[in-house]
Amino acid sequence: MTQATDMRPSVPMDADIIIVGCGPAGMTAAIELAEANRSVIVLDMQPTPGGQIFRNLEDNISQQSSDRQALLAALGPAYRAGADLIRRFRASSRIDYRPLTTVWEVRPDGTVGWLRGMDAGYLRATTVILAHGAMERPVPFPGWTLPGVMTAGSVQTLLKAGNLKPTGNVVLAGTGPLLLLLATQLHKLGVKPTLIARTDRFSDGLRAMRYLRRNGLLPVVKGLGWLAQLKRSGVRMTSGVSDLAAEGERKVEAVSFTVKGRRVRQPCDLLVVHDGIVPAIDIPNGAGLALQWDQTNASWRPRTTSDGLASSALPPDLQPERCVVRITGDARRIGGAEATIAHGRLTAQAILAELRKGDGISSKSQQAVDRTLSVRPFLDAAFPPGLSAKLPDDNTIVCRCEELTAGALREKIRAGFGNMDALRGETRCGMGPCQGRNCMITAARLIEEDRGACGSTPPVFRGRPPIRPLPLGALAGLTGLDPSATELLTLEDKPEHDVEATSDVPAE
Repeated sequence: MTQATDMRPSVPMDADIIIVGCGPAGMTAAIELAEANRSVIVLDMQPTPGGQIFRNLEDNISQQSSDRQALLAALGPAYRAGADLIRRFRASSRIDYRPLTTVWEVRPDGTVGWLRGMDAGYLRATTVILAHGAMERPVPFPGWTLPGVMTAGSVQTLLKAGNLKPTGNVVLAGTGPLLLLLATQLHKLGVKPTLIARTDRFSDGLRAMRYLRRNGLLPVVKGLGWLAQLKRSGVRMTSGVSDLAAEGERKVEAVSFTVKGRRVRQPCDLLVVHDGIVPAIDIPNGAGLALQWDQTNASWRPRTTSDGLASSALPPDLQPERCVVRITGDARRIGGAEATIAHGRLTAQAILAELRKGDGISSKSQQAVDRTLSVRPFLDAAFPPGLSAKLPDDNTIVCRCEELTAGALREKIRAGFGNMDALRGETRCGMGPCQGRNCMITAARLIEEDRGACGSTPPVFRGRPPIRPLPLGALAGLTGLDPSATELLTLEDKPEHDVEATSDVPAE
């Protein structure tokens, strides 16, 4: 193992690099670093490598049943393309792959808290790569918590992981390439969507044409192919919808929306919603890393250099000598499989250059990143946020974990709880199992609404570990503790001669 030179010398390193996430970006970075004789630990929540994009690919390929072959055909060659990457990842003896492992803390100095079953502890490395991926944009709307309302990503996960297909009347609503891709995949599997209700408009596509570049033509052609397939199949599609609502008592029974000034109601058994994909910021925010607001996508993303180096936003007295965290893949910027692979490779080359290994970032790698991300401005303009464009009304649930409505949060904000942490402490918004991943953006926008500051950079909850639920029994048995970090700093406060002095301390 390489001993860090800029960290506490008494703390041994467990590896040269720890990678969080085993999708395309994480696997690519791990392979590059391992081939350069660096020791790598890869932590991932899933049971097999692949991330969301190549989820369960090994098992789906190994099965010869007609159902699995039909599934592979529906998911397309882009899904099967991950097989070689996974094979190379598995073949590397210098990669310590640890599946079913949840990361609940990351520190800018290279410390990572992990949990597997009831075992938990800390690992340390000279560099940490966050390749934990993206998430679907949270969209609270009337009825979104009803059984039978799912996101497009969830439906695709069920397809890949369990070959589970929806039945009955399926309506898809929202915007983005994933919505059209999923509709095409479902139709190939024999599930013809009843309706695709798109929030984007034809005019968005026309405005986006000015961002179209030669390198971005292939993805656009692929998307036009999906649209043509759906049209030939007779799948109804409407665009420019707004004011989506799911209706039903015990489960979703219908969806309603406004289009061209008219209210439309469509009975359905399953409502699939999607409003685009955004970087998952829970780990960077919990690590105290700097974030920036992406106005075009109405989302936060980590602030990094082009090769993924993050920066700490912690107060000076809490900052390490150097932030050793890099962020790559969709966790840094949404780009899809090819872009995440390209940036994972570039990030690994940057780390090797920092370690005085290798030749630095190659022009080929840089060109691959530029090429694969060149379509992003077009997609951003063609598929702007739709379902989340308007803030929810007072009756709509915002925090699903704590069942808090927008009206309840607005009332507390008007009563003076006008910053994120005060609102969290007063209402428990963001304190449930998801730890704010779904409600934080809406809570922040409600505060901005009260301030009359819509359009500025929304505030965030102060991140603090654990960012995932950590059983008390696992916490009690933590391994890998840093001795210097566990010193009792309050010894000097102990009363002398068993006489305890008291003082009045105003409560904050």
